[in-house]
Amino acid sequence: MKAKRFTCKLFFVLLSLSFCIRAASAEPAPGREYLDTVRSYADYMIEHGRDRCGDEHSPLFSAALDRIPPMTGSFFPIDGIRETDRTLKGANPMHDQNLYQILYALTEITGDKKYARESDKALKWFFGRCQSPATGLMAWGEHIGWDFQCEAMCGLDKSHEFFRPWVLWDKVYELAPEAALKFARGLWDHQIHDHETGTYSRHARWSRHQTKTRYEFPRHGGFYIMTWAKAYGKTRDPVYIKAVETLVDMFNRQNSKQTGAIPCASDPKLAKIVWPDSNLSLAVDLTDAAGAFPEPLRKKMIDRAETTDRVYLSLGHDFSPRGIGFVQGARIDTLKTLTSGPWTHTKPWVTGYGKATDSRIANLCYLRYLQLAEGKSRRGYRALILGSAFRYLESLPNFEETIYPGPMGHVVLHMLATHEITGETKYLNRADYFARLAVSSFLSDASPLPMASSRHDHYEAITRADTMMMAFLKLWVVQHRHELNSKLIFNDR
Repeated sequence: MKAKRFTCKLFFVLLSLSFCIRAASAEPAPGREYLDTVRSYADYMIEHGRDRCGDEHSPLFSAALDRIPPMTGSFFPIDGIRETDRTLKGANPMHDQNLYQILYALTEITGDKKYARESDKALKWFFGRCQSPATGLMAWGEHIGWDFQCEAMCGLDKSHEFFRPWVLWDKVYELAPEAALKFARGLWDHQIHDHETGTYSRHARWSRHQTKTRYEFPRHGGFYIMTWAKAYGKTRDPVYIKAVETLVDMFNRQNSKQTGAIPCASDPKLAKIVWPDSNLSLAVDLTDAAGAFPEPLRKKMIDRAETTDRVYLSLGHDFSPRGIGFVQGARIDTLKTLTSGPWTHTKPWVTGYGKATDSRIANLCYLRYLQLAEGKSRRGYRALILGSAFRYLESLPNFEETIYPGPMGHVVLHMLATHEITGETKYLNRADYFARLAVSSFLSDASPLPMASSRHDHYEAITRADTMMMAFLKLWVVQHRHELNSKLIFNDR
């Protein structure tokens, strides 16, 4: 056993040393196009990253793969990633969501219809086969997936939970409308605990009805509201008006009468603190969804979002040289920043469960910025996006730590957003710099798949390699084909 532990430790030391050498000295070949990098990744996933296990093969994409044959399927634990969140022997489309976005964008960019066709196949199969017949919930999210060998849901049955917002509802309604509507109704019937008060937990049982309460994280409420807005647009079923209004009313009852901030949840341990980015994520979804509904619900949704703007922009975010970055935890009645515990503030490069980088939150601020008309709130978000971007003009990741590909994608997208806002070339150049650094750090000539982390030489979707690849593609579009209308939606929130 000691020899095995020593071997694993030695593996990580050597891999980390190799990574640091590559990151410090390697540069991609002059003229290398990000489009080629992304297309090679997509081609490999289509050809070699599909379900080829068990009695039935499917077009689903594997959530974890060896980057270089032989395929062993033996993957070391990843720092900051909980084992119960990994889908090592199957698929989890929520982890692959930006891969699907990439495939649709590649068809638009290249004219090759195979990319959209292969994405359609996977999504249609998933929504046709991986839905609970009892609840309508899908085998996806933070804790469950679809097992290739067993041809069944895998993971924690009691914990259906969104991993991030699902931004592909329009496509799913084209491919599998009945399943999409069944999910939307199942989300109301089997995720929400009390249909009068709106209380819920972000966890619910997948296989049969079993709801929970006291964990009404606002960001999850936003994911539900956006799902119901799409369903209401298709059906005009008043149940979705009731569902949305019930949740908005609950958040308004729960919010602090002193500040207007919504608590993390009603659980006593969380009821006196606020996770600001969870509130902001809800505000983004409320605004996107509001247009689907009639008055007075529409106004109620917008008012709730605007209250969050006032709260968020009054927090002590600080991007001075020794500043704390974005506030990630505060007292709900005073908005005083938390100084201890897991939820305090962001850093430029920190990774791990529940942690967010400056860039990840800046991209969320950018989503809100785009929703607002010119005014005080829009200027406030602009200042946060630019202030946080300025720190990255000199900041670099520490490759002696475990770095995921996702944060590299986040910073590229952040620099592109700042370039779009300011028109300053230095931010476009910085996006290109970080993209080149990511290519030389996470990719090699031996495989078009990115490493799961700076210390893990396999591919795993949960560390958001799809976000990094999507950022490369967006950078290429800005550099070469700015007129394209490709909608690559940031969803790591």
